[in-house]
Amino acid sequence: MRLPVTFGLISACVLVYAAVAALGDRYGVPWNVGLVIQPGQVLNEGALIPALVAEGEASRLVSSVFLHSGAVHLGFNMLSLYFLGSFVEEAFGRSRFLALYLLSGVSGGLAYLYFGGFNAPAVGASGAIFGLLGGVLGYALRRGTFSWQNPLIRQLLILLALNLYLGFSIPNISNTAHLGGLAGGFAFGWLVAPTVYSRKRLRAISPIAVVLGADVLILVAWFLFFV
Repeated sequence: MRLPVTFGLISACVLVYAAVAALGDRYGVPWNVGLVIQPGQVLNEGALIPALVAEGEASRLVSSVFLHSGAVHLGFNMLSLYFLGSFVEEAFGRSRFLALYLLSGVSGGLAYLYFGGFNAPAVGASGAIFGLLGGVLGYALRRGTFSWQNPLIRQLLILLALNLYLGFSIPNISNTAHLGGLAGGFAFGWLVAPTVYSRKRLRAISPIAVVLGADVLILVAWFLFFV
């Protein structure tokens, strides 16, 4: 299958969305209503809530990436993921693409821990998607192909602006997480630029190790100094 990781991630988000709608029945929210606006009680079981992360639920940094607040939120993010995935997965390769997506999602979550509301939930794949944008922009900048005259870069910058607007328009989404994901993805793209065509395994995985290590250190610092 072409783009297996992209379609796998989209399928995972859609299946999780349907499951959340179905589970809303436990709280008196009919499934057909849950398909339009997700039941908040169910979302909170996996949403990124800094207060709960402080209690040891660090898995929310990942689970929240696969949750969405409503049909518009899901639809816009999945269209963005398809648009970006159709390019980034082939350009970076499947394993690097998946690593970029997940690490960017975590980076966005870490930014929310520092600058979001301590008890306010946040959900969505936007931080990870911003990371895909950042990955391409970081890669292009290091390779010397970053220019408004480049049609791909121009389209990505427009998409970046649209996603920032979305962050101001829909509840439970954070532009703080968007920018954190963008920064994490940019760092990954910058680091992967000289190794994307490399066949040396250790050199190829070094960007993953560096960004993952940085995310771990940032999380540890948050526990030590902000909780």
